Amino acid sequence: MQTPHQHLLWLTIHRGIFRLRRGVDRMRSPRRILATILAALFLSAYVLNGFFVLWSRRTADPQSLRLWLSGGMILYLIYHSVRCVWTEKQVDMEYTDAENLWLGGAPLKRSTVAAYKVNTMMVSALLKTFFLSVVLAPDVSHFALLSVGVFAALVLLETARMVWQRLLGGLSERHRVAARVSLTAVGIAALIQMFGHMVRITPPGSDPGHYVLNSFRAVGYVASCDIVQWLAIPWRPAALLATTSQITTHTAVQLLAAVALIPTAIIALVRIDGWAERCKLQREQARLAAGDYISPQQRMTGQRTAYSADTLADRIESLCPERLRDAVALLWRQALSIRRYAGTIVFSFVLPTVLCLSPLLTGRAGNQWAFVVAGIALCTMLLAPPALRLDFRRDLKRMLLLRSLPLRPIHAVLGQLTLPVLITIGFQWITLLIAGLLVSPGWSQIIVWSGMLSALAVFTFAAENALFLAYPHHESAQGFAMVVRANVMFVGKATVIGVAVAALMLWITLCRTAFADPVSTPIYVIGAIGASWAVAASALSITAWCWNHFDISADLPPE
Repeated sequence: MQTPHQHLLWLTIHRGIFRLRRGVDRMRSPRRILATILAALFLSAYVLNGFFVLWSRRTADPQSLRLWLSGGMILYLIYHSVRCVWTEKQVDMEYTDAENLWLGGAPLKRSTVAAYKVNTMMVSALLKTFFLSVVLAPDVSHFALLSVGVFAALVLLETARMVWQRLLGGLSERHRVAARVSLTAVGIAALIQMFGHMVRITPPGSDPGHYVLNSFRAVGYVASCDIVQWLAIPWRPAALLATTSQITTHTAVQLLAAVALIPTAIIALVRIDGWAERCKLQREQARLAAGDYISPQQRMTGQRTAYSADTLADRIESLCPERLRDAVALLWRQALSIRRYAGTIVFSFVLPTVLCLSPLLTGRAGNQWAFVVAGIALCTMLLAPPALRLDFRRDLKRMLLLRSLPLRPIHAVLGQLTLPVLITIGFQWITLLIAGLLVSPGWSQIIVWSGMLSALAVFTFAAENALFLAYPHHESAQGFAMVVRANVMFVGKATVIGVAVAALMLWITLCRTAFADPVSTPIYVIGAIGASWAVAASALSITAWCWNHFDISADLPPE
């Protein structure tokens, strides 16, 4: 008779096979053939570039690599802890609705379900181990020990991440506030230390690009400091095993310790998960005993707030043109839901603003404006989309409702994308205004970059949502497909930036050659902004086409 663990292992394997077959079928679909071709081209370019970099780079010092493998895990854990402690909604070990229904309602022990979650996480850890082992193979002597060490470190990191997440779920509100203060202080201290190292190793007056390159070295210094290495003691055996140069008796001890820490972390996860469930149940019982039947979320959004919001929405809708009222109503729905994330969104854009303005502190007056603009463009394309998932990517479980609304495709797209685009444009204009006051680049530069960066924001979110509608995925999805998606999007965005810069330089040259100085500047500004918005409008049209051809019966991914 098979045990529940064997049944869950069977479920994990067959679910992975099903997802692989489904992914292949989706890539071969005629409706997605263009997106598949572009993804294949970008992925091929990414792989070829990776081989070139691996072939041309120098081998790393084993001691530095050892410190990176241990201290880098702690830095990521600190980042995840700070992000998790400021998240209002604590999920239950990232179970999907289907897992909560079929596994949570099944006669299974909580520890069995927790072990199942760790088991599914190991599949993605194996894929990450393969890629990291290929990258780090030239730096070590034993590939097999490197693979075992990296796999043990990644599994321990993911398990520790889930341990911390469940620990937060069991804390009371008062203790969670204390955790926010303490962990935020730790994160700020790590950032201050990183900037201190970056300033120390960069000569004063250097080009801002040198600061960017030296920031990676600065992160390495933080990862190798004594405090971080003391916190990384659980990862030390795996790091030592991965960088082993000669096999001795200590290698066997390191192998045993690295492997033994995995079941130890799983047991700790099961124990803390049970403690969190008991604490949650006790708080619910205390609320019921006190006669408090209203949740904190319901208390924050009372009847008066809902009534006043509806009244304001009706007034705004009455002022809009008839053709745009449907899009405005959908936009108002997005605005109502953003109130819970307002603090998180502001915090998410404070650091990019500081980073974009940091070139102003380098003391080089010649190219500060160019680096500020480049920083805003990079933040728009790389940081804004994951920070502002207030569009189709958040509404995957409500696609049936959205498809049933009597909206034209372009109105649905405008209603879903307007709010994140406006927030991104606000970040751009505030940063440009501060930089313009300090650098004084001229009115033409401020106007042209304000218009082009605004178009870039529209293009970025339209492209992200078009790809999502062509290949939808759940918010908590992981695995090989998500790695490929991230790499393809990175290469695609880099290609777009490169082509846009080349086209802009060509346009500037043509304007200076064909027109005199007083006339060339307005033509250059109008042409650059007009071309940018034409590309953005095309991206919106493609997104509307993808939404119009979105098939709920076939495109919704299973959980």
